[in-house]
Amino acid sequence: MASTGQPAGGELGPAESADGVTKRVQEAEEAVRRCVDALEGLDDVPVSEHVARFDAVHEALTHALNQADELLSGSSGSGS
Repeated sequence: MASTGQPAGGELGPAESADGVTKRVQEAEEAVRRCVDALEGLDDVPVSEHVARFDAVHEALTHALNQADELLSGSSGSGS
């Protein structure tokens, strides 16, 4: 009997999915922390560099929110 790579009763699939979701949530939370950390010391950065710093943080936060949307919608990000 050849394995298809899928759990027979579907019982392992949800556990694996939950582990994957947990890991992705932790990664997203860490990304948000790094974004906030990137704003630390902004007072020491020339005002001319603030826009670039804010743009980078905005882009990173947008990416984290998109990942959250994928998690909430149940999209795995694979297959397309």
